[in-house]
Amino acid sequence: MRRAEIEGIVEPIILNCLREFGDFTAKGISEEELKAHTKGSLRPDVRRVSMIVSLAQSILGSGASGEGLEIGSGYAYLLFPMAKFLPGVRWTGVDHPGRAYVGREEYLRAFREYNCEYSSLDLIREPLPFPDAHFQVVTFSEVLEHLPTERLNFVLSELARVVRPGGILVASSPNQASLENRLRLLKGKSILAMPDEIACAKGVFGHIRLYTHDEMESAMSKFGFSLQRSVFESNDSGYRGASARSWRRHAYRWYERLEGRVGILRGMADTWYMAFRKRAF
Repeated sequence: MRRAEIEGIVEPIILNCLREFGDFTAKGISEEELKAHTKGSLRPDVRRVSMIVSLAQSILGSGASGEGLEIGSGYAYLLFPMAKFLPGVRWTGVDHPGRAYVGREEYLRAFREYNCEYSSLDLIREPLPFPDAHFQVVTFSEVLEHLPTERLNFVLSELARVVRPGGILVASSPNQASLENRLRLLKGKSILAMPDEIACAKGVFGHIRLYTHDEMESAMSKFGFSLQRSVFESNDSGYRGASARSWRRHAYRWYERLEGRVGILRGMADTWYMAFRKRAF
């Protein structure tokens, strides 16, 4: 299936997650306000999810079966599309117990509708509650940058433990070596915000450390994984500017198109996506 077709299926799933159990519901925001707020700003998440779905399908095939795990499932933006596109896989989502929406009935009902399980734990302090070599595929998207550096090896070792030999780990994270980060550093600015707790989840922090593509490949190699495929892509324009018509958003969109055509710019994209296979020993 083409990327555009995947995006067309992914977008309403993400919008429905926001509508049913996102922060907007808790704040009593109307359907019209929700649509106005998300116009354009959903694009980065839609593109991110469609990229990970594409990577997983390209390696596993749409007929994949077995157990699947989503680390940091959040609003299930990625988990539910993965369940949709890889229906032969039995999916489990894991997230921090401090998430405000976890106990809502509509959240748990959505998991049941997509035939997914949910497990709550503090990833940086608790081992994953699954047997060794249990999962055929694991997704680890936009989590790495939130981990305290002193707990990184613990988390990666747990991921390695639960992936079966020959299984797949698909990861994504903001690229430390992105053009935008380089420009910020040249201006004397930090590429990281202060690692304060996220308002909706006590014990969960902002971006503590960003990693390059090569750093991630080296780290995963130590835990028995080999890189199968990697992609760089920028899709942050949806977050730029006050509206879809702002000049700033248009400028970022223009750069994203240029990046896709000029090879030297691709390694300086905002996000890297990497698919690893666990080696059989």
